[in-house]
Amino acid sequence: TTTTTTSTDTSGCYYGEDLVSLVEGGQRRIKYLKVGDRVWSINNHNYELVQDEIILMMHNGPNEKVIFYTFQSVEGGEFRLTGAHNMPVFDTVENKIKIKRASLVTMQDRLIMSGKTVEITNILITIGQGFYSPLTLSSYLMVNNVSTSVFSANYKVSSATVQLGFLPIRVYYHITRWMYGNNYNPFVEIQDGLHPIPHFYKQQQAKIRFIFLEFPIYLFSTIIILSLLNILFKNGQLSYYSTINKNHRYVFF
Repeated sequence: TTTTTTSTDTSGCYYGEDLVSLVEGGQRRIKYLKVGDRVWSINNHNYELVQDEIILMMHNGPNEKVIFYTFQSVEGGEFRLTGAHNMPVFDTVENKIKIKRASLVTMQDRLIMSGKTVEITNILITIGQGFYSPLTLSSYLMVNNVSTSVFSANYKVSSATVQLGFLPIRVYYHITRWMYGNNYNPFVEIQDGLHPIPHFYKQQQAKIRFIFLEFPIYLFSTIIILSLLNILFKNGQLSYYSTINKNHRYVFF
């Protein structure tokens, strides 16, 4: 028997029935995605399509009913994200692209699609069964023709910082696929639940924030202080030798 549970607190995830566009053509439901699938994402700088790849399924909850934010656009389409899931939008107030968690997106934001941004006509809160969280090389994924981030706000750092933190995973993926072929899956597959890799990252959130956010500031400050001390020391030495030279008298015989 399959047990269905209802959850109101999940990490950032997609609705399993929504569609992803494949590079080879056609579409595939998110719940059927697998490692190595070549998919389309959208570049936030110029809204162009980018070839991408699924490298890990981070979190699967096929039997859980969760609350989704359903976004409907002027184009007639819609897609769903859990409230903590990040997504790029064009903020019309600040006139720039911003990454926002789904629960904070408003009607003043515009969705990003291939070659354009589109108006949001409605935001609904719905319940659906089955959530999934794929990881891509780029950290973005085009879902029902709309650009989304694959990360959630639960990491408590920006999506760019999380992407940097996942760099070792992407490098390991590339190396193992290069060594063992494109059909090789370097990570254990989890059909239901949180994968050990994102579980580790979430457990180490404080350390990750320190390494990528606070440590560079401390390092930069230390370098600046040492540089200033070095300059002051050199200037002090020059002043010292200058004083000695002025006070020194030469006697010739």
